[in-house]
Amino acid sequence: MNVNSILSQHFDWNKKAQEFGFIAVPKSVFMSLIEGLDDEKLARIGKEVIPATWKEMAEFWLQDSSPDAILYRLLARFKSSPYSRTKVTKEGDTYTIVMSHDFGPKWSIASKSALQEFVRQSFHVEPRISQGDSVVTARFKVNPRDLPS
Repeated sequence: MNVNSILSQHFDWNKKAQEFGFIAVPKSVFMSLIEGLDDEKLARIGKEVIPATWKEMAEFWLQDSSPDAILYRLLARFKSSPYSRTKVTKEGDTYTIVMSHDFGPKWSIASKSALQEFVRQSFHVEPRISQGDSVVTARFKVNPRDLPS
C-alpha cells in the first residue's frame, strides 16, 4: 500500500465519519467513561445500541444493511482504528468473528453483548462466544434456509 492510498483511505473514513456524526474522544476519556458504568449497563448498551449503530452505518455508507454488508463495514471501520481490530473468517457454513481492542475488560462486556445480539438478529442462531480482557470471539454455523430473504 502506498502513501497516497493510505491518505486517501484515511480521508475517506474521516469524511464519512463526520457525515455520520462521529465525534473524537481521547482514549483516556472513553476508558474513564466505560469504567464508570456497571457491567449490566455495558451489556445493555452492547445489546441495544451498538448493533443498531452497525446496521445504520452499513445502510448509510453502503445502502445495504444485510449481515454481510454490516460485516464488511465493521472490517472497514476497524482497519482505520489503532485501538480496535476485527477479523471475519468463513469456512463452509461456519463464521468466526474476532474483535480485539485496547479498551480493557469493561469494553469486552459491551463488545460481547453487541456481537451476540448482532449474530442473533442477523443470522438467527445463537453464537458460541468467548470473552477475554481485550478480545471477543463469536463462532456460529449458518443454515442458508434460516436466513431472512
